[in-house]
Amino acid sequence: MYGLWTTFTTQTGQRDHVIALLLEAAASLETHPGCLHYIISSSDEPDVLHVREIWTNANTHLASLELPLTRQLIAQARPLLQHVERVLEDRPIGGKG
Repeated sequence: MYGLWTTFTTQTGQRDHVIALLLEAAASLETHPGCLHYIISSSDEPDVLHVREIWTNANTHLASLELPLTRQLIAQARPLLQHVERVLEDRPIGGKG
């Protein structure tokens, strides 16, 4: 498995718009066999969001970035973001969720 934790810092006042785009991305992955986990979390910081992803493998994740809807959502989100940080890449072993 391949895990990824990303932090998004939005432009001031754009957090809710970015949340909507991330939730649309999550919905689009509901039936994707390679996506095991895609969770969006808020932060105590008003413009900071976190996304935790678990995929069957890194190549499946990379391929998902080329899907037409994914590319469209990324293009819509870019101008709303101040900073994107890949916090952690790991290899989940198992557990609940």
